[in-house]
Amino acid sequence: MYIIPTPLPHGECGVWGRAPIIKQGVFATIFTRITTAANTLSTMCRIGELSKAKISDVDFISKTWLIPKENSKNKIAHIIYLSDFSFRQFNMLRNVTTNNTWFFPNRNGSMHVCEKSITKQIGGRQSETILSNRSNNNKALILSGGKWTPHDLRRTGATLMGDLSISPDVIEKCLNHTEENKVKRIYQRQKLEKEQLTAWSILGEPLTNLLIETAPNL
Repeated sequence: MYIIPTPLPHGECGVWGRAPIIKQGVFATIFTRITTAANTLSTMCRIGELSKAKISDVDFISKTWLIPKENSKNKIAHIIYLSDFSFRQFNMLRNVTTNNTWFFPNRNGSMHVCEKSITKQIGGRQSETILSNRSNNNKALILSGGKWTPHDLRRTGATLMGDLSISPDVIEKCLNHTEENKVKRIYQRQKLEKEQLTAWSILGEPLTNLLIETAPNL
């Protein structure tokens, strides 16, 4: 099933409005409300895949994001057809980074950030106490439903697609899940690319509306 427990409630999907500041080197690059969390939600990617994304992985002409096989959990390359919403987020990331290779460079710009970095920063903003070497704004991302992680945004995106009447088979393709049924995996190799493109576009529409709703808080 594509619906995994503990998706974020619809009213809390605008959580990217409080996305953390990621400090890099001698400057602080602000991946604001509509970048890190928004990209994870709108592309349903794994946070490690986003952390390791190169600028060259995104085709800003065809509006696609290639996740190389070495970055994907199942070691299968995955193409995400960016909705207008997702495309704007990648454009914003490209405009704020000072690195020519990585969307999320490490401190000295030689490599991407640790793939656990964003998860730790989000977790550090959902704590009753200020954690060592973490943000002083320790309660900024606390939600009524309890503690959440970037992976919950992936679950939420899949759940929203289901609510928007996207076929479960298409959602599985969008998630880049490996087919568990061996027979289907061998005999049914269709990629459903057109259907995925439509699904991403449909998902982007309510997220754009959520962004507009939360704009006064930006």
